[in-house]
Amino acid sequence: MSRPESPRPPAIRLALAATSARSLVECAHAAGLRAVALDVFGDLDTCRLAESCIPIAGAGLAMDRAALLAALAALGARGDVAGWVAGSGFEAQLELLAEAAGVLPLLGNSPETVRRARSPAAFAELLDALGIAHPEFSAVPPADPRGWLVKDAHACGGWHVRPAEPVAAPGSGAGIHYQRRIEGEPHACLFLAAADAVHVVGFSRQIVRALGRRPHVYRGSVGPVALPAAVQAEMREAALKLTCSLGLVGLNGIDFMLDAAGRPWLLELNPRPTAALQLFDTAYAGGLLRAHLDACAGRPIAAPEPADEGVRGFETVFARRAGQVDAAAAAWLAAQPWCCDIPQPGTRHAWGDPLCTVRAEGASEAAVRACLSERRRTVGTRLQSRTD
Repeated sequence: MSRPESPRPPAIRLALAATSARSLVECAHAAGLRAVALDVFGDLDTCRLAESCIPIAGAGLAMDRAALLAALAALGARGDVAGWVAGSGFEAQLELLAEAAGVLPLLGNSPETVRRARSPAAFAELLDALGIAHPEFSAVPPADPRGWLVKDAHACGGWHVRPAEPVAAPGSGAGIHYQRRIEGEPHACLFLAAADAVHVVGFSRQIVRALGRRPHVYRGSVGPVALPAAVQAEMREAALKLTCSLGLVGLNGIDFMLDAAGRPWLLELNPRPTAALQLFDTAYAGGLLRAHLDACAGRPIAAPEPADEGVRGFETVFARRAGQVDAAAAAWLAAQPWCCDIPQPGTRHAWGDPLCTVRAEGASEAAVRACLSERRRTVGTRLQSRTD
C-alpha cells in the first residue's frame, strides 16, 4: 500500500560504521540522509548508495582501529558531519567503540551502556532483578553440560554458539558464558527507546541453521510476523524495563526464543540498530534511521505508520569453498534486483565467508522463505560454488 509523499527534512550527513554498513546506508539513502560508510567489505551497493565509502578492514572480519579512528577524526574536522552510528561488529571491540565515541559524537547507546548489556553475568542478574524470563545462566562450565550452550557475548551472528557437550576448549575472555538450551523458534523484537519510553517497530522470525560445525549460524530474518498479543505485550514490557534500567536510546533489538508452549525467553539484547531494520524501514514516514536520530536526541517519537501488506525477508549466502568473485559474477549479482551486499570484482573468499544477501517479498512467511531458498540456490549455481 503506497503512502502520499511528505516533505523531506533537510539532509543530514552521518558516518555509519560496521563490519557491513550496507543496511544502514540503504536506510539512510531512503530517508534522504547523506551517508559516509565505514566498513570492512566495501561492497558495490554500499559504495554506490553512500556519499563516500572508507575502508576500515583489519585482520579477518575485524575493524582496523587506526583506520576507523583516523576516518572519524577526518570527518569531525570537516565540521559538517553530525556524528556516527555504530552497527554490528563492535561486540568484539568494545574498547574501540569507547575510543571512537571520543573522536566523533556517537549517535546511539553510550559505550558504558553497551558494555553493561554485553557483560553476561551482570546482564543475567539484571534480567532476574527485572523479572524477565531468560534461560538459566552460568559463568562457569556446568557440572553436567547436557542441554547447555556455550556462547560469547562479545561476538555476533551465532558463529560462537555451540553445545557445551562434548566438552571442548570453550575459549577465553570476559564474554564466554553458558546458557541452558531452550527448544523453540528464534525471534527478534526491534524497538525504539527514547526518554524512558519504547515503541515496538516490529517482530521478525530469525533464520538460523548449521554451517559446517557451527550449529546456530544466523542467516537472516523474515517479518513482520504475527505473534500472540500476550507475547507482544511481554516483549514490549521487557524492552521498557531494559530501557529504564540501562538508559537505552534509539534503535535496539531483543533476540528471544518462543518455546513450544508459546512462552518467550529473552536470549540477548543488541543495543544498536540490527539487521532487521531493513524489514521495517517504511514503518516511519521519515525513515527508521531518522526516527533513531530523533530518539537519541530525546525528541518525541510518533507512532509507527500502518504496516504495508506483505512480508519481507533476507538471507545471507555463505561460501562453501574458497574462491573468487570475478567481474562477470559481480556484474550478474548486481543485475539481480533481489541481491545485495555485492562483492567488488576480484574479491576472494574462504569457506564460510558471506558471498552476498538475497531478498524476497510475498504474501506470507512461507512464500518468502521458499523464495529466499530458491534465490540462494540460484546464486550458488551461478557462481559455480557450493553454497548454503
